[in-house]
Formats: sequence, structure tokens, C-alpha cells
Amino acid sequence: MTFYEPGDRVCVLYLSRADGTCLAYNRTAIDVAPDRDHGQRVWVNMPGNAVLGSPLEFFADDHEGLSHMEDEPIESQAPGKLTANLDWYIEAAAPNSARYTWPWGRGHKPVRVAFTDTTRTLHARMAAHYIEQLRFVDPRSFEDWIARFQPTPAPM
Repeated sequence: MTFYEPGDRVCVLYLSRADGTCLAYNRTAIDVAPDRDHGQRVWVNMPGNAVLGSPLEFFADDHEGLSHMEDEPIESQAPGKLTANLDWYIEAAAPNSARYTWPWGRGHKPVRVAFTDTTRTLHARMAAHYIEQLRFVDPRSFEDWIARFQPTPAPM
């Protein structure tokens, strides 16, 4: 069985108000508690369009609705998950980057904690690794990812 800790990056299957069933990458496990039947209860911060709001409770043994972002080797990740992990590492490697944490649990507001320069450097290395893997696994997805960063021409 998979176990989670507060702060883990996860992806979740959820019901959106506008789009029906959706998959949200790079969410954060806010809080966890033991559960006799399912191993753990895991509360996750949800996108703003989630029908049931945030935080939302999942069970650790719900392998179709909840998983770690890096639960499989990088070489085995599908292009969508590769891209989501790459986006997260690019953002985390940027100057002044930070993450949100819930030091007082799910009933309280999150706190923004800055990454250290050492951590940003490690995140930049991981981003480079993800870039290479995405380029190798799915060149078209890689081209689409690069195109997102191209400046758009000004209207005439």
C-alpha cells in the first residue's frame, strides 16, 4: 500500500463544476490520518473548480483517484505526467520560488515557504532531466511544451 505524508505532491481524479471528471496534477497532500480500513485518509488541496471544494478527503488505497506525482520511474511516465512534473520543477527552480505548506493542518490557511538556493539548483537539475525525457518519449509533446514559452506577436 502507498503511504502519504503532508506536503507530498499528488495527482487526483476529481469532479469539476464545468468539465466533469478531471485529473489534477501537482496538488499537495495537506494532512493525513490513519484509517483502519484503508490505511490512511489523505486530505488534498483541490483546484478552485472542484465540486466538493478543498481540502478533499481521499483514501490511500484509492489507486485510481490518488497517486504520487513521481510514483513511477521517469522513464515510465506518460507524456502528460512528464509535462506536469516538468512544469513543477521549472517553477520550483525559478528565483524566489516557494511552496505552500499547511503546518497547522487542513483547517488552517497555508503558509508560503521559500525554497533555498540549493533546493532550487536540485529542482533545475530535475527539470533538465524531465526535458530530456519528454523530448525522447514524445517529441510532439515536447514541441508543444516549448511553444508555450514562445512570445506571441503583438497585434497589428
